[in-house]
Amino acid sequence: MNRYISGSENDFYDFIDSISKKDKIGLISHSDLDGIVSAVILNKILDSKGLNVRFLDFSKYSYDALKNILNKKLDVLFFTDYSVDNYTDDLNELRKKSKILIVDHHPLNQELKDKSGVIKTKYDYCTSNTLFDLAKNVGGLNIKELEPLVCAAIITDYVWDKDPLNFDFIKSIYPEVKKDTSIFDSEPGKIGRKIDMAMTYYDPNYKIVYNSILKGDLSKIENAANLVDKEINLWVEKFRKEREYYPEKKLHFYYGNPKYNIASSVSTISSGNEFKGDTVVFASDMLDKKGFVKFSARNQSGEVNLGEVLKKCSKDFENSDGGGHARASSATIMKKDLNKFKERFISEL
Repeated sequence: MNRYISGSENDFYDFIDSISKKDKIGLISHSDLDGIVSAVILNKILDSKGLNVRFLDFSKYSYDALKNILNKKLDVLFFTDYSVDNYTDDLNELRKKSKILIVDHHPLNQELKDKSGVIKTKYDYCTSNTLFDLAKNVGGLNIKELEPLVCAAIITDYVWDKDPLNFDFIKSIYPEVKKDTSIFDSEPGKIGRKIDMAMTYYDPNYKIVYNSILKGDLSKIENAANLVDKEINLWVEKFRKEREYYPEKKLHFYYGNPKYNIASSVSTISSGNEFKGDTVVFASDMLDKKGFVKFSARNQSGEVNLGEVLKKCSKDFENSDGGGHARASSATIMKKDLNKFKERFISEL
C-alpha cells in the first residue's frame, strides 16, 4: 500500500545522502506530540550519519510563524509534521537560501507550484510513524526504543483506527490493546498523554520536553504532567457545565482562559467522550501572544472537515490563520475578531 501522496522514501534517503558534515542544519517541527517525536527520530537518523542539527525550533501555526527563521543562515532546513507548504511566500524565500525537505502528513497545498523536496503522506500515516519506518533502513539505530513513542503519537493523533496498519503496529508491541477508546488508557496512550501535558506545562519551551525524551529522562515530564492533569480535569468539567450548545449545528462552544494552554486537550477529551460525534470548540486567549485567541476544534465523526472549514473562515481576517486535519483543527485570530469569526464558523458548519 502506497501511503505517500507526494515524494517518496527514496527522495528522503537521497536528500540525507546529499548533506555534508559542514552544512549548517536546521529543524522545524510542529509543537505537538507527533512533532516532538518526529524531531527526535529525525535527529537520531542525522546523528547516525555524523550530521548535527545546529538550529531547532517547535512552531505553532500562525501567519508569522516563520519570521524567526527567515534571517537564519542555514544550508539545510527540515520541516517535520509542519505544513509549511501553506506559507508559500515564506517557503519560496527560504528556498533561496537553504536546501529544504518537508516530511509531513497534513493536506498538501495544491496551490504550491514547486513540490520538490515535499514528502507528504496520507493524514492517517502520522509523521513520526513515517520517519520511524524510514529509520528502519538506516544502519546503527536502535529503533526498538522508539516504538512506544510512535505508538503514543498514533494514538494522540487519533489515527489508530483510521488505517489497519496503525492498529496492527500498536498491537504488535502492546498485544493487550483493544480497538476502542480504552486505548487511551493503555500504556502508550498514557505515555502520549503525559508528554502532551508536559508540553503544555513548558509551553513555549518545548525543547525541555524534547531533550528529556532524547535523553530518556522522563522525570521532568512526570512532574509537569501531574500539575497540568488537574487543570485539564477542572476545565473539562467547566466545559460540560457552561458550554454554549447549538443543536441545529451539533456544536458545543466554550470561551475561557485556563492557567495553562490546554484548550486543545479539553476539546479533544470532550469530543472523544461525552460529545462524541458533535463538533466541540474551546476558544481561549493565547498565553504567548497578547491580543490573540486560539480556536481549537474537534469532531471525531468524520462528517465535518474542520481543517477546510477553519481555513475558509480564516480568510479575510487580519493576522489570522487556520487549518489542520479533518477531525482536529485550529485557528489563530485576533481577539477583536472573535465574535465575527465565531459567527462565520457557525454559518460554515
